Amino acid sequence: MKILYLSITVCCVFFMLSLVGGCAKEKAQEIEELVPEEVTYNYSSTAKYNLNVVYFLPADVEERKNSHYRLSQILLNGQAFYRNHMKEYGFGDKTFNMLVDQENDRVKIIYIQGKYPTANYPYEGGGAKVLEEVDEYFDANPDEKSSDHTLILLPVVDQDNPDVPYYGLGRYCLALDYTEMDIKYFGEDSKKGNDATKYIGGLLHELGHCLNLPHNKEKVSEASLGSKGTSLMGSGNYTYGKTPTFLTEASCAILNNCQVISDFENSFYTSASLSVSNILASYENGKLKISGTYNTNKDVNYVCFYCDPATDNADYDAVSWASPVKGDNTFEISMPISEFHQKGNTPYVLRLLFCHVNGEISKYSYSFTFQNDEPIIEFGDKNNFDRTNWKVIDFSSEENNELASYVLDGDAKTFWHSRWSQNATSYPHHLTIDMGDIQTVSGFSFLQRDGMRKVKDIEILVSNDNIQWESMGNFQLKEINTLHHVNLSNETKFRYFKIIMNSAFDGQQFAALAEIMCF
Repeated sequence: MKILYLSITVCCVFFMLSLVGGCAKEKAQEIEELVPEEVTYNYSSTAKYNLNVVYFLPADVEERKNSHYRLSQILLNGQAFYRNHMKEYGFGDKTFNMLVDQENDRVKIIYIQGKYPTANYPYEGGGAKVLEEVDEYFDANPDEKSSDHTLILLPVVDQDNPDVPYYGLGRYCLALDYTEMDIKYFGEDSKKGNDATKYIGGLLHELGHCLNLPHNKEKVSEASLGSKGTSLMGSGNYTYGKTPTFLTEASCAILNNCQVISDFENSFYTSASLSVSNILASYENGKLKISGTYNTNKDVNYVCFYCDPATDNADYDAVSWASPVKGDNTFEISMPISEFHQKGNTPYVLRLLFCHVNGEISKYSYSFTFQNDEPIIEFGDKNNFDRTNWKVIDFSSEENNELASYVLDGDAKTFWHSRWSQNATSYPHHLTIDMGDIQTVSGFSFLQRDGMRKVKDIEILVSNDNIQWESMGNFQLKEINTLHHVNLSNETKFRYFKIIMNSAFDGQQFAALAEIMCF
């Protein structure tokens, strides 16, 4: 009996062990089946140039959850948005190109590990540090770079308190990512919905800068249209995915020549030069009319007109138009003032953006002012005096190769600059010019340096003997890069004039001017 009992016991134990072992094996197989295999994506594009998408991970922050899927959906959604508006304005079935796995709806995203913690990449100044490391990566991996345009995402733990770069830097742009940044929240009346609009709209806004776009605002008539609404390059980061948001025709005209939107191989962004031969402006029948001619070494297909209220240093409120150029290098536009949001007594800067087919943009700025709701034209050609015998006979300082005499040489690319390389001088600066003979003068024309150090406040003194001087008054120049005019209160006869410069638009101590003329 004992032997029989033992045998039965052993058999039962063996049976139980077999059962447990079998269950464990089956369980292991189930677990193994639940673990997803690593997916290999097959990215492709029919385009030569594609947007580089980078996910930059500071050393102390982990990748936000499911970032590849979420960001792919965001970028594909944005790609369709850009395409819709390019087609609407007649530019064709175009949008920004990306390397995409079409079967799995995944965009190629390059994950780069940063060298330092997040604190080393703050909003102020951190962008340049990120770009330096991204460029190092592309230098080491040149096959990974598909174009000159790069979108960089930085993960944050708390999107309400981010301190990471979030702006455009040339053909780079930076934006943030957080765990719940997802298009599935679009239109939701919740914090998640509002944040999705704010940060996804912001991402696509900054991407616009990366693709060469300046800011602009919707026209008055567009604001109430269901198919338009708010310009993405204006305040669209607060409306995208929630209420109607769109790209303006001017934005699409610029995008049309962008490297990662063009459907052909070209030498993009090679040196282009352009000069405006003449420009005419008038106000007729409620419309501001602009026309002119230009000369260039690189073909231009569109001119964009940005009318920007000069009441602040931002251009978010610029209303824009676009017009194809004519075969004889002429352009024209008619802009109803009913489309301007700000009239009254508002100063404006008119920016002309000449869109070269190789993606470059030549920019010229002019000024005009609304007075009592009507535009007063302050630019156009003047009958400026011949300056052959003019001489600069006195100046406060000059820099090597940026001489005072350059304000009379007729070359817009050369300029006088106050001394800056050593023993830099400060305001006030001055230049004194001898016209050789007494002239009857109605006003002065000034051309600022096309770049930094534009002069703001000046005083004009005149004399017939270079000893006794009379002030013609204090004036403010324009922060633009085209010839503009200062009118004297009365025609005045004199031989010598002195320009005393008292301040700069950038608030710095330095001054620069390209040309000074009289009419």
